[in-house]
Amino acid sequence: MAALVPSTPDAIASYGKVDMMARHWAASLSRMENTMARGGRRDLPRGITRKMCTKNGRQEPALNRDGAPLYRVRVWDPIVKKQVERVVAGLDAAKELMEEYAETKNRRPGQLRPQRVRFVDVSARYLVAYKVKRDGSPRPRSSVAKERNVLNAYLLPVLGSAWIGDLDLPDLNQAIKGLTLQDGRQASGGTKSTAAAVLRRVFVWAREERVIPVNSALELRTGWGASLRRRVVIPSIPQVLRLADAMDHFKLGLGDVVVVLAFTGLRWEEAVAVPIENVNLDSQWIRIDRTASESGGKRDIRDDLKTRAAERVVAIPDIAMPAVRRLVQRGEAGREASGGALFSRLINGERGGYLGYGMWRKYLRLAHGYTASHPDGMVSYTAHELRHVCASLLIASGASDMQVAAQMGHRRIETTKNIYGHLFAQDRQELLDALNAAVSRLYANEQDEAA
Repeated sequence: MAALVPSTPDAIASYGKVDMMARHWAASLSRMENTMARGGRRDLPRGITRKMCTKNGRQEPALNRDGAPLYRVRVWDPIVKKQVERVVAGLDAAKELMEEYAETKNRRPGQLRPQRVRFVDVSARYLVAYKVKRDGSPRPRSSVAKERNVLNAYLLPVLGSAWIGDLDLPDLNQAIKGLTLQDGRQASGGTKSTAAAVLRRVFVWAREERVIPVNSALELRTGWGASLRRRVVIPSIPQVLRLADAMDHFKLGLGDVVVVLAFTGLRWEEAVAVPIENVNLDSQWIRIDRTASESGGKRDIRDDLKTRAAERVVAIPDIAMPAVRRLVQRGEAGREASGGALFSRLINGERGGYLGYGMWRKYLRLAHGYTASHPDGMVSYTAHELRHVCASLLIASGASDMQVAAQMGHRRIETTKNIYGHLFAQDRQELLDALNAAVSRLYANEQDEAA
C-alpha cells in the first residue's frame, strides 16, 4: 500500500504539526522511562543521585566491575563557591561521604585548612558582599566604587596572583609600603592608609567566611603619615569674592555657589542636594537632611548622612544672603513650568536637574586661571577648601565649640579645630601684637628685678 503523501499546502502544514507533536510525545515517553529506570531517585537523600549511562540509546543505572550501583554525591562548597562532586559505589558509601562533607562544612574555624584561592578571586567575592551593610541595608554606590577603585588600582596589581592563604603580615606591609602611582612616584601617605584599610577589610571578610584560617592583616597598620602631607589653606574673604566673580565671568550663577559654600560650610554633596523647601530666607537657615554624590556616572541620593551630626540646621550669614536669594529666584520659573519636577533644589543644573561636579570643576579650573592675573595672585580654592573659610570665621567670631561643630556637621569640635581652624590675617596680627606686648612686659619686669 502506497504511503499517503500530502499534496496541498494546507495538508503539508497539518502534516508538519502532527509530526512535531509525535516527536514531543516520544521524547516525553523517553524521559518517563529514564526516570523509572533510575530506581526511585526521589527516595534518595538530598545530594545523592544514581549515576546513569547510555547503552543502545537508552539510559540505564551505571554499575562498577563488581556489579554494585554507582551513586553521585554533590554538595555546594561555600569556600570555593562551586559544586563538588564525587562518584562512589553503593548507597551506604554515598551516605557516609555525604556525612563527611557535612562534618567538614560545619567544622570550627580553628580546624580549617588554608584554601588555595587567589587574592583576586577573594576580592571579587568581597566586593559582592560589600554592597550590603551588616544590617542588611544597601551600601552607597559611591562607597562601593571607591572600594573597587582601590582594589583595581593599587592592591590587585601587587597581590592579585598571590594565594591568600600564603600571605603573611610582612608581605602585606611590604605591599602597602611599595605602592606607586602610574608615573612611578611613591603613593602618598593618605593613599597608602586608604589601601591598607581596604586590605584589612578584605581579610576580615575572608576570615568570617572561612576562606582563611588566620587573619594575617589583623596587625596591619593603617597610619602611613597622611596628616603630615595635608595642605594648609589660609582663608581669605577677599579671595573668596574674587573667585566668585571669576566663576560668574565664565558661568553666571556659579559665583553664588562659591559664596554659599564658603560662608555656610556645606559639603559639596550636601549643597547640591538641598531641596528648595529646606531653605528659610526669613530666618536665614538651611536644613541639611540628605546628600547627592556621584559614582560611575550615576548619582547616589542618600538620606543616611555621613554622621548623626551631619543632619543639622545651618545658619546663613548676611554676606551670603544675596547669593542665596538669587539662587532661589533663578529657579522659580522652571519650578512653576514643570510643577516642581525640575529646579526643585537650591542649586540646580542647566536643565533643572542636579549640578554635576564635573561641570563645576571644569569652570573652577577656568576661574583659577582667570584669577592668576590679579596682583594678589591666583585663588586656588576647591569646593571642599571653601569650608575652611566658614570654619575659621566661626572660630574667629568667638562661637562656642558646640556651635562651631553644629554648623560644620562634626561630631567632635577637635575635628574642626585640627583641620579647619586656621587664622585670618587680622587674627594673626592681633596675636603678634599680644605676643610683643607680653615680651616687653616680662622683659621690663626682669630688668627691674635685676636692678
